[in-house]
Amino acid sequence: MKTSYQLLLRGIRGAVLAVLLVMTHSLFAQDAGQITGRVIASEDAEPLPGVSILVKGTTRGTVTNMDGEFAIQAASGETLTVSFIGFETREVAVTGGQTTYEISMEASIGDLGEVVVVGYGSQRKADITSAVSVINMENIGEVPTTNVTRLLQGQAAGVQVRQNSGRPGEEMEVTIRGIGSLGAGSQPLYVVDGFPVGTSLGQNLNPADIESMTVLKDAASTAIYGARGSNGVILITTKSAKEGTVNLDFVVNQGIQNVPDGRRTRMMNGPEFAQFKHDSFVDRIRYFEQREPALEEIPLEFRFPEQTTVSTDWFEEIMNQNARFQNYNATLSAGKGDIRSLVSVGYINQEGAVIETGFERFNVRANIDGKINEFISMGWNIAASHSREDYASTDGRSALIGRSLWADPRYPVYNEDGSFNTFIGGTHGVFGTANVVQELMEMERTRNENNLLTNGYLEFTFLKDFKFRTSVNAILENTDQKEFRPSTLAGPGFNQAPPREATLFQRRNEVLNIAADQLLSYNKILGNHRVEGLLGFSAQEETFKFLQGNGNEFANDQVRYLSAAIRQVSSSGEADWSLMAYFARANYSFNDKYLFSASFRREGSSRFGANNKWGNFPAFSAGWRISEESFMPQTNWITDLKLRASYGITGNNAIGNYSSLSNMRISNYVLGGAIANGQVLSNFANSNLGWEQSQQTDIGLDLAMFDNRLIFTAEYYNRLTDNMLLSVEMPVISGFTQSLDNVGQVQNRGLELALDYRTRISQLNLRSNLNLTINRNKVLEIRGENDEIWSGGFYSTYNVSQVGRPLAMLHGFRMVGIFNTEDEIEAWPTQDGAIPGTYKYFDANGDGVISYDQQDMIEIGNPHPAYILGFTLGGDYKAFDFNFMFTGAFDYDVFRNIEATTMNMDGVFNILQSGVNRWRSAENPGDGRGATTNTWKWQRESNSRYVYDATHVWLRNITLGYTVPKNPVLSNTRVFFSAENPFLFTSFPGTNPEINRRGGINIGVDDEAYPMPRTFTLGATIRF
Repeated sequence: MKTSYQLLLRGIRGAVLAVLLVMTHSLFAQDAGQITGRVIASEDAEPLPGVSILVKGTTRGTVTNMDGEFAIQAASGETLTVSFIGFETREVAVTGGQTTYEISMEASIGDLGEVVVVGYGSQRKADITSAVSVINMENIGEVPTTNVTRLLQGQAAGVQVRQNSGRPGEEMEVTIRGIGSLGAGSQPLYVVDGFPVGTSLGQNLNPADIESMTVLKDAASTAIYGARGSNGVILITTKSAKEGTVNLDFVVNQGIQNVPDGRRTRMMNGPEFAQFKHDSFVDRIRYFEQREPALEEIPLEFRFPEQTTVSTDWFEEIMNQNARFQNYNATLSAGKGDIRSLVSVGYINQEGAVIETGFERFNVRANIDGKINEFISMGWNIAASHSREDYASTDGRSALIGRSLWADPRYPVYNEDGSFNTFIGGTHGVFGTANVVQELMEMERTRNENNLLTNGYLEFTFLKDFKFRTSVNAILENTDQKEFRPSTLAGPGFNQAPPREATLFQRRNEVLNIAADQLLSYNKILGNHRVEGLLGFSAQEETFKFLQGNGNEFANDQVRYLSAAIRQVSSSGEADWSLMAYFARANYSFNDKYLFSASFRREGSSRFGANNKWGNFPAFSAGWRISEESFMPQTNWITDLKLRASYGITGNNAIGNYSSLSNMRISNYVLGGAIANGQVLSNFANSNLGWEQSQQTDIGLDLAMFDNRLIFTAEYYNRLTDNMLLSVEMPVISGFTQSLDNVGQVQNRGLELALDYRTRISQLNLRSNLNLTINRNKVLEIRGENDEIWSGGFYSTYNVSQVGRPLAMLHGFRMVGIFNTEDEIEAWPTQDGAIPGTYKYFDANGDGVISYDQQDMIEIGNPHPAYILGFTLGGDYKAFDFNFMFTGAFDYDVFRNIEATTMNMDGVFNILQSGVNRWRSAENPGDGRGATTNTWKWQRESNSRYVYDATHVWLRNITLGYTVPKNPVLSNTRVFFSAENPFLFTSFPGTNPEINRRGGINIGVDDEAYPMPRTFTLGATIRF
């Protein structure tokens, strides 16, 4: 909280108090004595320099030095008033005989003098007129995580953070105020230390290095970022040295991960599956031949199910139930003098909940900042990381997790001689597959990434009120990926018995992103008028290169390099984009009561058509601090009341590179009996392709009560996204079928409520945060009034975006029951091929026929939560502290696409244990959810049978800590226990109700992914 603004106020305050001290010293009573002491922050026991200490009722005062120490003349019976920006004011009574005091100060939440980081600068919290959420790092607790995006979870209204899988190092999916685009991306822009790094943070920013996070949500706050601001902006500030202190900090954290029983899909075991197959043969003969089968007509391996001796739980076999989690960080910071510096080193090693997977990262970061002289200041930051991920193909029903569910359980993992059983299933209609344990053990899948981020600035102060800052930023990323599948493995598909041809895939990527900003700022206070101005110029360019190769036909499985392959195919490519922008912002405050802000950005991008390179992004906002009006009653319970409103235009350019141009693709042909290289146009150019724009209106209310102990915020927003970037159909005579164009509109309207409360009960300090988000999404236009977009598949589900409805609604047949008899089938609209035991579908168009296509498909689910909740409760009692964090999403649907396999009754896969209650006859209809084994038609199509309510509440984190009493060596030591994702409360049958693996506008589909583990850790923070 000790920002440059606070330091300025501190200096002014200290100078004034020093003059007053000299003027009044001779008037001081003779019976006073010297009182000395030290002021510290209660949160971390850090000394607080610049704290104002005043003898109440007098003009005698002083300020603390860089070590938080002070000396003042005061008599017994007098009271010291201790105050500092960002902390609650304290009064300390001077008692006879005590001459030394240690004063602990509590941070004041929502202090109006707090300085908040905003786009290209900072602003007093009291003056903010836009929708800005500051993430309280204190509320997060000790989170055992590898990725920064986890720190956003549950912390701010309007911010939805989904954890799509438990894969080590996984970046979470962040959406701010709903999905606003049908064709471009909906991810927010991340800005690290002033550098816009893009819509992904990747895996290489260390969460332990984060000082603060600010979320910009409305157009008034994000329009300064132009064509990248429509989906919100997340500002991340990394740690720097605290002024006046020298610290050496260590953080040690170790634990284990496992997948609890409640997050596992229960499949049939060996005897159960054998019984299922036995019964399916019986049922088939009974139905089609109208007779009882003889025992010998049932295949021998299923004839006596009770004699099945092997029962392999393939999912259990690939679980790593004691996966280790290790995290170590060391930070040395020196803040004394004009130049401050910090060096941090981090190491994290996370074994995966799936065997042979894991994530490992080394981080090092250094920064230096301070004053060169009275007029020039500087700063430089460099951060480097190296990460290695051992990964596996886990997402989807044909990948490892899906196959671990449906693989035949009657086969063992190992043969009697200890070798792998290399082929599982493949007899009597059961699909054969590779041994998933062997695949994890023998396949090589690695991804190594090196990342270097650096930025530096020089700032010049001149003419008293002006500052000019020039900064340069750069990111260099190198990624090396390798996949080798040995010949000993079965193929990745169905019924591909080994040995197979070994395959190798290698790819190397390189990204270089360079940006430069030139900022001229002006700050002036003239009586009751506060004026702030900003002029800026920004330029940024990114270049992406790749080189990849595939190899086949290896002499052996030991030499795993492309040069050892007989057949080799390689390719390479390069792409880049650039932008340039001019922008300005003005803030005005009158009497700290009437607040106005306006910004304008003009930006050009290489991604758009020749006739539409430049876009304009204006924004306006105003605020009225009603609590400062004379007509407001002067009460103790209203600290601040502010009404604000904003309007602005932002853009979205997340459409990839060269989309407006005609591109060429390779198309070889035969010339003179030989293959000749050739190229043809691959798409149609659109020189008018322009920005996808969002117009957003925001109305907000900020209420602070009881000396900022309770803060309530309410926001209403209306965001209209038009000129959306979509592929539109073209006449085939043109030679193409589609072209990218600006069409369509989507609206997001919503309400956000946030409540922060802090109180003290005797020695118990409590803090809590509750935030609620309600977002309503609607497609207003696509290509015409009644147009729609279908995406997905007939045997999975369709996400359909229609005018007048929320985007990406789940579509399929509505299942209304199961046919029991032929008479029921005859009485129902025609379902060609239906037999007793198949699902009965609704005739949506009323034509008397259930068409085996999309004609009778309707909405069967809504993947958008009706509201999203985040709740944090924390506190401390003496040396003990605790923190609980919950998230929840309510009233939304997920399509369990995996059940089209795990409830596929035709006998090719293992099925859910609940499949024992399938339909077998009119007299034994089962539970009404499991179909017959006698056919596959009218059972696996996209239908409402596979749609589930995914409402859930998740206890995300529990942290319990204890602060060890101080000693001469250790100034602050705390030990803690943390549990991540310990409890999930839901009726959803899948392993993760937040799953959204397809992304974009293909949301709400669960096709099985890397399981979500819970993590238990013990750790300590040590400060010397």
